[in-house]
Amino acid sequence: MNIAVCDDEENTRVYIKKLIEMQDAGCRIREFSSGRELLRFWEQEDREQIDILFLDITMEGTDGMEAAEQIKRWKEEKDEALWGNLPLLIFVTGYPEYMPRAFSVNAFQYLVKPVNEREFAQVFNQAVREYRHLEAKKNTEPREILIRIGKETRNIPVDNIYYIESSNRKIIVFLQDEKLECYGKIGELEKQLKEDFFRIHKGYLVNMKYVERYSRTEVGMKNGSILFISKYKYQDFIKAYMEYISENA
Repeated sequence: MNIAVCDDEENTRVYIKKLIEMQDAGCRIREFSSGRELLRFWEQEDREQIDILFLDITMEGTDGMEAAEQIKRWKEEKDEALWGNLPLLIFVTGYPEYMPRAFSVNAFQYLVKPVNEREFAQVFNQAVREYRHLEAKKNTEPREILIRIGKETRNIPVDNIYYIESSNRKIIVFLQDEKLECYGKIGELEKQLKEDFFRIHKGYLVNMKYVERYSRTEVGMKNGSILFISKYKYQDFIKAYMEYISENA
């Protein structure tokens, strides 16, 4: 579980991090000192997922509300669910009058400064329960991804994807009988499809299920496609593929 704390006051970040560690939840904690820094991280292709985000509403420059509104817009552009989705947003503020606006950006909960230890524990435990529920639900439902093609959005079963290619600003999704082209970043799909998929090259993300053969320079897929594999990815690919084979034997 990955938790982020975004606050422009260092003492507040240190205090919240201490409260998180007191819960003994076995999580990784990342700190941001401004809304701008958080958004820069969010835009990275290969960033780790944030599961729970503690966000100060009033900060210098880009405040927490502006950052949350931008994240919401990015989700809408990708047709991601706004409710029942990660990260769980918990606002932290010294100004309770701002809280009605929190619901416009789908906040999960909020805490008022100075943060009370008992109230923090209650809110944190609620968030952890919700996180576990969402993760369990994701793992039991048939896995699908949303692909927007022009004005149309399609639900694509993950098992039907042979591989994904990145070409300029376009993504090409190769299925058994067709290929779909759309605008996007292969890194975003890599985060969604991390289980059973591997990035063999900056331009290729392959479904292990459909790998037929491989060498040091290429990977052969069951649909006949031959894909170039980066020499820097070769050893990690072998390890990941062997693990996939052993788990699905």
